[in-house]
Amino acid sequence: MWRDTYDLVAQVPRGRVTTYGAVAKALGDIVASRFVGLAMSRNDDIVRVPCRRVVQSDGSLGGYTGGGPRKKRRLLREEGILIRGDKVANLEEVMFSDFDTSYPLKGLKRRQLSLKRSLRLRHVGPPFERIAGIDVAYHGDRAFAALVVLNIKTGEEIERHVVEGDARFPYVPTYLAFRELPVVAPLTCHLDEHTVLVYDGNGILHPEGFGVACHAGVAFGVPTIGIAKKLLCGGLSGTSSGGVRNVVFEGRVVGFALAHRAGSRPVYVSPGHLISSSQALQISRGMSRHRIPEPTRLAHIASEAARRAANDK
Repeated sequence: MWRDTYDLVAQVPRGRVTTYGAVAKALGDIVASRFVGLAMSRNDDIVRVPCRRVVQSDGSLGGYTGGGPRKKRRLLREEGILIRGDKVANLEEVMFSDFDTSYPLKGLKRRQLSLKRSLRLRHVGPPFERIAGIDVAYHGDRAFAALVVLNIKTGEEIERHVVEGDARFPYVPTYLAFRELPVVAPLTCHLDEHTVLVYDGNGILHPEGFGVACHAGVAFGVPTIGIAKKLLCGGLSGTSSGGVRNVVFEGRVVGFALAHRAGSRPVYVSPGHLISSSQALQISRGMSRHRIPEPTRLAHIASEAARRAANDK
């Protein structure tokens, strides 16, 4: 994705500009606009990759790693771009969007939809005896993934494991699985048919109905629940019953807003794979001692501790 982005910006000719959104669309999805901005801020080859020619959708110049907004303004004017104040005045005339591209994000979306055909939202295995939480902490492009396994009845911790790896794929909303699962994969050897995995992310509560918890479940062949801190899509329906409200997206219930006590901020629960919605909610409620259910809370603590330890070296 990084190289794809730089190769696209390298196509913008002298005397023309493009926008972060246009580059994101050329990558295959407008949701990548913020990533494009991050990529421009990290660009270390301003000769081949003229990030000065990437501006905001309203023509505002934005930042420039090669010397700041003032230099960006001067360089664009030298190329014949009409600048008034901090905006490109003739954006429509000089806008470039005719990229030669393979739309890489569209390819990843097709892969997601292909995996989605294997999604199963019911449990057919033996009763769950263990519940595991996974979380990933980051320092730059280094990732620290933790797995904590608890006894599902007593809540007693059974084991924990931490791995470190490269997060080669950037964070792009709805594509989280491609960033995290390569790092998480070594941890799955500690899971078995008696364990349900709780993932810090969404299950079917997702614009494509296939969030990172679904992707992990199908890819690794394990039962999963997605528990997210923010509502990615849909809206709340009905009144709270026991701290639970339905989340409805496109006319159907895709998950639940779960508050561990009255008035507290909820988390958003949805089934991932090989588990039903009712089971996902029941299990999550049983582990809600704090806002974040215990398996992912402990995994978060473990991953953050690993990140800090690595940074202190």
